[in-house]
Amino acid sequence: MSTSSENLQAKNEQEKLLWHQYKKNGCEKSRQELIVAYQPLVYREVGRLSPHPRHRWDLFQEGCVGLIEAVEAFDPERGCRFSTFASYRILGRLLNYLTREKKNTGGIFTDNHIEDSDLENQVEKRLLVQEIKTLMERLPAKEKLVLKRIFLEDRPAQEVAEGMSITTSYLYRLRKKGIRRLRGILGYILKENR
Repeated sequence: MSTSSENLQAKNEQEKLLWHQYKKNGCEKSRQELIVAYQPLVYREVGRLSPHPRHRWDLFQEGCVGLIEAVEAFDPERGCRFSTFASYRILGRLLNYLTREKKNTGGIFTDNHIEDSDLENQVEKRLLVQEIKTLMERLPAKEKLVLKRIFLEDRPAQEVAEGMSITTSYLYRLRKKGIRRLRGILGYILKENR
């Protein structure tokens, strides 16, 4: 086993231990370590919004609240990756904050970093696309490939079918099955986040 694989395995085991100590024993130190370990998720999600520098700190604080809520609500035994769960919570918190600020101030992001009129749509679309890409990794290989080529790469169905050496009708069946699976997974995650 390579050193990087050993390091990754050790990190995963350490994280499992932290979750166990926090969720089963109520260990506040473990809770804090998990929050600190996942703070880069907050930086990443704030950075994706490309706010003006003077607004980054407020967004970072809101994102940290979302991260803390995610740590408190997460159930490691459900089989969902924490990074996916937390990203959803963080972005939701950022969207709520931006919407609230827009109403209170008449628009705080008017310097072309985020357009006020499209604020909610941009964040919601980005959140949905990110979530779907992550969830697609759980699909069987053929269904994942069909959905990726049709929806993410915007290729015509006939071209995708020919490239995969399958009939168009089989492609449509794979697409339908893949969409059904994604809906089921997404519905489960949304239910868990309520």
